[in-house]
Amino acid sequence: MPSPGRPDRSVPTDGVHVHPAGVPWADAVARCAPTGAGAAPTLTARPLRDRPGTLLSGSCDLDTRPILRAALGAVTRIPGPVVHLDLSAVAFLDAASVAALLQAASTVTGQGRRLLLHDPPYSLRKIVAMFPDECAALEVAA
Repeated sequence: MPSPGRPDRSVPTDGVHVHPAGVPWADAVARCAPTGAGAAPTLTARPLRDRPGTLLSGSCDLDTRPILRAALGAVTRIPGPVVHLDLSAVAFLDAASVAALLQAASTVTGQGRRLLLHDPPYSLRKIVAMFPDECAALEVAA
């Protein structure tokens, strides 16, 4: 199977597309492939223009888990002491998505850096409230 970053721009069979963003500190724009006729992607990840990080848009659930993993993988590779993850356009995060965020935060922290979450949706705040010890590694901007 061709790699998402290959010059031939072939699309991987798992439904994840990754395209160059043209921004020095962000290496990908990713979106979930439409699942039906005329269906729009349900999760996109775009580089932030004003700071190193990513804007997620859509819903993070079982159907979009591959794109979330790809986006968070790209986020962990963005250089800088603080990486920003803007969640203001995310409608929903399931528990597995929160676990993926925790893994990304752990990876960034292990590199001596910070992952700063902006405008988390209600679903993330609710999961953090239910599991405060397990979610303590998540840092939310004030």
